[in-house]
Amino acid sequence: MTIGNGLLKAQIAKANTDGRLDVDALLRLVESSYEDFDRDRRRNDRANRLMAEEIEESSAVLSETLRALALQNMRFQAALDNMQIGLCLFDSEGLVAVCNNRFGEIYGIDEVATLVGQRLDAVLEQTLTGDKGRIDRTFQIAQHVALDSLQPSHLEQHWPDGRVISISRAPVDDGGYLDTVTDITERRGAEASIARMANFDALTGLPNRVLFQEKLNEAVSLAARGYFAAVLCLDLDRFKSVNDTLGHPVGDALLQEVTRRLNTAIRSYDMAARLGGDEFAVIVSHFSQPDEVTRLATRLIAVLSKPYFVMGYQVLIGASIGIEYIWNDAFAPDDILRNADLALYQAKAEGKGRFAVYNFQLHDSMNFRRELELDLRRALVNEEFAVYYQPQISSAKDKVCGFEALVRWNAPGRGIVSPAEFVGLCEEIGLIAELGEWVLRRACSDAVELPADVVMAVNVSPLQLQAPFFAEMVKGVLSETGLPPERLELEITESAMISEPEATLVVLNALKGFGVRISLDDFGTGFSSLGSLRQFPFDKVKIDQSFVRNLGEAGDSLPIVQAVSDMCRNMGIVALAEGVETQQQYDILKSLKCSSMQGYLFGRPTPIDGARAIIESKRLLRAG
Repeated sequence: MTIGNGLLKAQIAKANTDGRLDVDALLRLVESSYEDFDRDRRRNDRANRLMAEEIEESSAVLSETLRALALQNMRFQAALDNMQIGLCLFDSEGLVAVCNNRFGEIYGIDEVATLVGQRLDAVLEQTLTGDKGRIDRTFQIAQHVALDSLQPSHLEQHWPDGRVISISRAPVDDGGYLDTVTDITERRGAEASIARMANFDALTGLPNRVLFQEKLNEAVSLAARGYFAAVLCLDLDRFKSVNDTLGHPVGDALLQEVTRRLNTAIRSYDMAARLGGDEFAVIVSHFSQPDEVTRLATRLIAVLSKPYFVMGYQVLIGASIGIEYIWNDAFAPDDILRNADLALYQAKAEGKGRFAVYNFQLHDSMNFRRELELDLRRALVNEEFAVYYQPQISSAKDKVCGFEALVRWNAPGRGIVSPAEFVGLCEEIGLIAELGEWVLRRACSDAVELPADVVMAVNVSPLQLQAPFFAEMVKGVLSETGLPPERLELEITESAMISEPEATLVVLNALKGFGVRISLDDFGTGFSSLGSLRQFPFDKVKIDQSFVRNLGEAGDSLPIVQAVSDMCRNMGIVALAEGVETQQQYDILKSLKCSSMQGYLFGRPTPIDGARAIIESKRLLRAG
């Protein structure tokens, strides 16, 4: 009211110019004042509205920020609680500030919220339950608590319950620290499995070639300081025959049994390893005299040569061993292993079932083998091979009914080399398919020139049967040479039937499909000859010469040959007796009604001209 009166007085003074009140001027002044007042009021109202709008907008932004922060906190907590890593944040006083669920799961604590404000030692003491492993866990807790909180540190613990736990600590800016805890049991298990696969043989559990090489390197290093050692390279005799005839499952089971015997026979500080296939090695240490090693080799051969009973079969194998001593580090580990391997070859060459100690002369035999391999490769290019033919006689007609094609190598500087000396090597170095095709083509070409009732028998390696398109190759050779398919007889061994039975039967059925005859060679020497006859309808069975050789002498050869001959006759299969060398053997076989025979009594292997002469001589004999 005071302010209003003052304003009115001022307006009256302005309106009173001559002592008289000018009402109109007064009214104008009052109206102008109120207009100013109203303008100020509106200005204030607008300012107030703007301020209210700004406050409201700020409040909305603040609310949205708070909601976003709450959502972010919720998401952070969800992420924190669902991490596979346990997290626990400690403040500068060493008290728990934040802890996620995974941390509680690892330590077996149900309510992690209750851990906030506690010290680490109090938290970890809650995990001490029961007596099992209590001492170990107490020590492990002390280890955890003692981790450095001023710089990054790490700890890995193997807990009594079998878990492997990784613990890491890192300092934070406010003076506290963060512990991360991870259960790495599966990871360490996988790493151990990988390490085992890398260093141990999956089938036998023995150290493999990689780990063996490491131990051999160590043995060489120790030998330089006077700790002598030796390497035994060991190979199983007749194992391939078991694998081929009884199958790989039996072979694998046999290798496992060999491993058991091997581990039993060696000493605790020796190491046996499987280098591959049926090849093993032993590093022998802690001995003073060489005869200690040779005695061990003798014992190993005896132990491994005893009969085995595997998956219902009685199996007889043997072992050969090559020995190289490690007296110093003069030889590299690879040289030592090579020397032991050379000694092994020598032991097998001397008749198997024995050991041989390395000597420098063995290099000569290895060089001979290497030169033989090179000469073989050149021989195919230079056409140094020849095919010889041995007659097969029909018992009923007393005439030549066929020939077996036998490859010979006319090697420059070596003379005529028997296939026993080079066919196995051809299989090893991958030349058998090329050599076999050459023999087949030459035999078929020569057979065309012989009488139409003469069959040509050609040996086929198991490796040839496994080659792609083998049947098509045979069909192509027959077409090229003009030999009728029924005049070709392919001889296969029982091992070819057993090693890859399904694939082999497909090939044999394809061959029979276009008329080729199939013969089973060396019948009676395998593990399941009768099973082979059941698998495939052979045209001919060749009775092994080991049975024929003893005919007329004491023993069981006669009833075996008679049984096989009768069985073949009843099955409509031709039975051919191999290795007939005497008239007595011939007479016995004829009385047993054996279908046909082959052996030196009727003629030795000869070139094609000699084969024609044998046919002609038989004709002359019949004419006489």
